Amino acid sequence: MVEKGNVTINLERREEKGKGKSRKLRREGWIPAVLYSRESKDGKAELVKVREKDLKRVLQMPGITHHMLDLSLEGETRKGIIRDLQKNPIKEEIWHVDFYEVQTGQRITLSLPVRIKGEAKGIETGGTLQLVTQELEVECPSGAIPEGIEVDVSELEIGDTVRVGDLKVPQDVTVLEDPDEVIVVIIPPRVEVIEEEIEEELEEEVEEPQVIGRGKAEEEEAEEEEKEE
Repeated sequence: MVEKGNVTINLERREEKGKGKSRKLRREGWIPAVLYSRESKDGKAELVKVREKDLKRVLQMPGITHHMLDLSLEGETRKGIIRDLQKNPIKEEIWHVDFYEVQTGQRITLSLPVRIKGEAKGIETGGTLQLVTQELEVECPSGAIPEGIEVDVSELEIGDTVRVGDLKVPQDVTVLEDPDEVIVVIIPPRVEVIEEEIEEELEEEVEEPQVIGRGKAEEEEAEEEEKEE
């Protein structure tokens, strides 16, 4: 959770663009970035860059990607959020950042984490809570971004689910996901499931015993009994 207060990220303009120039910037300790807003003309963004060490320091703050930031550019401070981070999937290096400038009172769209509240009753009876959806896309005022979407699971029993349509969110927050999308489910104990599967397999394998013809010894014994009669 980010402590209340302003978090500032210093940006500088750049003219370089293209893969080669971006690699050069990263070698020099910079991360290529763009800054755009709802008013960006023709969808064009401002080319900027941010010091890698400064960005990493800020990203260590839990929840910072859902927090309003002060973006300082050439002596001017703007309000904005981190819209997107592009990373090297192998080395976890940051390749590029998208900053989105917002105006006071503007409604914005962003993804917020799901936060579990309470302990489900189903867990006490052996069930397991499974978080199916970890983030939800929402629309909310730029000045009132929730730290997350709270899901109270206290009354959930084994087999119960919470869907998007079941959520209780602040009046000024709109969840943009499908109302039928499952967020949380309490699944039954795995041991019981395994035992049921084994029992079903055994039942399928068990067949009625087949009648096998009498062996030679039995036939000879039967013949002797017939002679004695």
